[in-house]
Amino acid sequence: MSGAFDQARRRPIRSYVLRDGRMTPAQRGAIERLWARYGVDAEPSVPLDPAQLFGHDRPVWMEIGFGNGETLATLAAAHPERNYLGIEVHGPGVGQLLLRLQREGLANVRVLRQDAVALLRDRIPPESLAGVLLLFPDPWPKKRHHKRRILEPTFVALVARALAPGGLFHLATDWEDYAGQMREVLLASAAFVSAGDAEGGVPRPAWRPLTRFEQRGERLGHRLWELAFRRR
Repeated sequence: MSGAFDQARRRPIRSYVLRDGRMTPAQRGAIERLWARYGVDAEPSVPLDPAQLFGHDRPVWMEIGFGNGETLATLAAAHPERNYLGIEVHGPGVGQLLLRLQREGLANVRVLRQDAVALLRDRIPPESLAGVLLLFPDPWPKKRHHKRRILEPTFVALVARALAPGGLFHLATDWEDYAGQMREVLLASAAFVSAGDAEGGVPRPAWRPLTRFEQRGERLGHRLWELAFRRR
């Protein structure tokens, strides 16, 4: 995988654009008040120690791009036996999740505002995650922007490195061509095997709450593609 890691280190294109201008006073205040409790500062040269972060050694799941944190908070409440790392660069979503964590008294979530590629490459120890969720990543629908999509071979190699053997990589999108790209890249990876049908497809799992983003897509008539793969 060394070639993939070398490509990741040179990867100049980001899969996101920061848009923090719409942050509410409550969201901004939550970041100011609650970051010390739930947040993990971006320190590129410092590997994360999940046991130290959470104070105990339980299975760790990661959601990349958690949006407003609906899925992440719901899963954390339903699975106190797990720990969760939430990755999101957009301030409004971070603030919204922090408010919910405080309101519901959830202690098994830590939040990072850091590029997911750099985080997986430099800070997540090998084979330290039980699962990774990538739900409705930015589809960058214009063809000239497809290069910004996060799901590509070098990213898949980084996810594979972070997952323990048997760990789950669960993905969802409502863009057909992106679903095709996801299937193509993951089926070509020697590190993963389908956890669903021949192309990795699975029904929407009962454990995953219906997000507002999904509800909007349903109203617009968007079809849902759900994929699951396991680390060999």
